[in-house]
Amino acid sequence: MDFSQALNGLLPSIGANISNAAHNTSASDSTHHAKAVEGLLTLVGLRGLSPIYGFIGTWLGLEPSYLLTAVGVLWAFNKVFRQIYYFLNGIITEHFMSSIHITNNDDIYGHIMEWLASQPNMVNTRALRAETASKRAWEDEDASNVARDISGRYLNFSNQEARAPAQFSPAVGIHSFWWKGQLFRLQRKRESIFNEEGGSDVFRDQEDIVISCFWRSPDPIKQLLAHAKEQYYGGHQARTIIKRPSTNRRYVGRAGWHQVANRPVRDIKTVVLDEHQKLQVLADINEYLHPETPRWYANRGIPLRRGYLFHGPPGTGKTSLSFALAGIFGLDIHVISLLEPSLTEEDLSGLFASLPRRCIVLLEDIDTAGLRRNPSNASEKEEEEEKVETEAGAAATETNGAKPSRHHHSRGDWKVSDLAKALKKEGDDAKTGISLSGLLNAIDGVASHEGRVLIMTTNTPEQLDEALIRPGRVDLQVAFTNATREQAKELFIRMYEGDHGPSASTSKATTSKTAVSSLSSIPEKTEPTTIAANSGTAVETPNAVAVAADGNLDISVEELPSIAEKFSAKIPDGEFSPAQIQGYLLKRKKQPLKALEEADKWVEGLVKQKALKTKILQVQ
Repeated sequence: MDFSQALNGLLPSIGANISNAAHNTSASDSTHHAKAVEGLLTLVGLRGLSPIYGFIGTWLGLEPSYLLTAVGVLWAFNKVFRQIYYFLNGIITEHFMSSIHITNNDDIYGHIMEWLASQPNMVNTRALRAETASKRAWEDEDASNVARDISGRYLNFSNQEARAPAQFSPAVGIHSFWWKGQLFRLQRKRESIFNEEGGSDVFRDQEDIVISCFWRSPDPIKQLLAHAKEQYYGGHQARTIIKRPSTNRRYVGRAGWHQVANRPVRDIKTVVLDEHQKLQVLADINEYLHPETPRWYANRGIPLRRGYLFHGPPGTGKTSLSFALAGIFGLDIHVISLLEPSLTEEDLSGLFASLPRRCIVLLEDIDTAGLRRNPSNASEKEEEEEKVETEAGAAATETNGAKPSRHHHSRGDWKVSDLAKALKKEGDDAKTGISLSGLLNAIDGVASHEGRVLIMTTNTPEQLDEALIRPGRVDLQVAFTNATREQAKELFIRMYEGDHGPSASTSKATTSKTAVSSLSSIPEKTEPTTIAANSGTAVETPNAVAVAADGNLDISVEELPSIAEKFSAKIPDGEFSPAQIQGYLLKRKKQPLKALEEADKWVEGLVKQKALKTKILQVQ
C-alpha cells in the first residue's frame, strides 16, 4: 500500500477540522464574554448600554470585554502601586526626613511667605496664588510711570493699579524647592477650625505650612527660617513696625498682636523739643535697655519696667517723639486703645503678657480713656444728682401747693441735655470698658510683663489719677509746650533745607549710634524725674543746601538763616503748636519768601480765631 498517497489525502481534511474547531471555540468564547458583559450590565441596571457596547466592539474591531479587562488590570495596578508608594513614603518621612510646622498665627509665617514670594523657582511653579501687590505710601515710585490728566497740569493715577504687577506665592498643596544645595518640600494646607470667640462665624480658616527636608536633623530648616527672618528684618531695618491688638488672632482665647503698618524711621532731629529733654529721655531708655540692667534690677528686687508720661497741648510732638525713640533703638511699637469696645481686662492682661522682651507700648490720650477707680462711682454720682434734682422738684411743687410726684419733670421740662444723660447712662451700662484697676494690674501687677517701655500721652495731665502716674509706673515725665521762637526758626530751616534724614537704606544701627553718641554727658538718674521745657537752649541746624522737591526755591543758601530769623520773630513765643506752624509752611513748601510775607496775616488770623473760640480757620 502506498502510505504517502493515503497521507496526502488525509491532511486537507484534518486541517479543515482543526480550523473549524478553532473558529467554533473563538465564537463560543466571544459569545460567552458578550453574555457575561450583558448580564453584568443588567445586574447594575445599565442594560440600555448594551447597544453601545456592541457598537464599540464593531467600531474597534475587537471584543470590548478585553478592553474592560485591561482597564481593570490597570486600576488594580494603580491601587497596589499607591499602597506601596504611601508605605515607602511613610517610612522615608518618619525615618529619613525632618519637618517644622508653622501656623499663620506666628510672625515666622509672614517671614517665610515673603521669602518664598521672592524666590524665582517658587513663583514659576505650576500652582500659584495671585495677590494684589500694592506699594506702601513711603515706597519709592518711578516718576516716569505717572501719567497726567488731559490738561497736563495735574497727576492722574487711574492707570497706576492696572500697570502694577500681581504678587505670586505658592498655592495650597505640596511644592518643592532647592536652597543651598538642599531639597526642601513645602506643604501649604488650610483647614476650618472651631471659632472660640463665637459670634456669627462658628468656624474660621486657619492656614499652616510644613517645611520638610531629607535629613535626620531639622537644622537645615532652622537655617532656612533664620535666613528668611534675617532677610525680612533686613528689608525693614530702616522702618518702624506698628502693631495693634487683633481679636481674630487669639491664643488660648486671648487677643494677639498683628502688624498694621510700618513706616520709615523718624529722625530725632525732626522732633521739635528742647535738646536737653531729648538727651535726657534717650539716656534713660538707653540705660534701661542695656543687657546688664536686668541683673542689676533683679539683685535689688526692682521690677524691670520703665514708664514715661508725655504731656502737653495737642500737636506738640508727643507721638512723634515716641516713633523717633522706636526708630533709634530699633523697637516695635505696640499701640493699645483702651476705648476699643471688644477689649476686655482679660484681653489687656493677655496682650501685655504676650509682649516681646523689648518693645514700646504706646497708650495715646490716656486722659480720654474713661478710666475709673471703681466702676460704680459714676453711677453713684448720677444717683446722687438725681436725688438732689428730685428733692428740688419736690420742694418746688410743695411751694405751689401741688402734690409732689416721683418724676418731677413734666413733659415740657425735658431738655436735650436730659436725653443725652439718659443715652450716656445706657451706653455706660452696655459697656463697662477697662477700669483703672484693670490697667494697673496689666502694667505692674503680680503677673505683669517686664522689659517693655511704656509711654503714655495726655493733653491734660491733671485729670489723671494719682495711682496711674505714681513713681514706679511713671518714672519720667516730659513736658511738651507750644513752639518757641527758636523752635519756629528750626522748623523753617528744616522745611526749606535739603533732605538729610535717613533714607530707606539707612540702618537703624547707624541712626542709633549718631543719636546716642553724646549720652555720656547726661548724669545718671536714680529718682523719678520731671523734665520741664527749656526754651533757652537752641538746637543748631547744619548749614545745608536749600532745595525743594524739584530743586527750585526763590532764595539762595546764604539767605535761609536770615529769613528764618525774620520768620521766627513774627511768631508769638509759646502761642502756636509746632503742628500749626508746620501746616502753614507745608502749604508754601517751595516758597519761603511767600511764607515770610504772609506770616503776619496768618498769625493775626489765628489769634482772632482763638479770641472768637471758633474752629473755622479764617487764614491758612
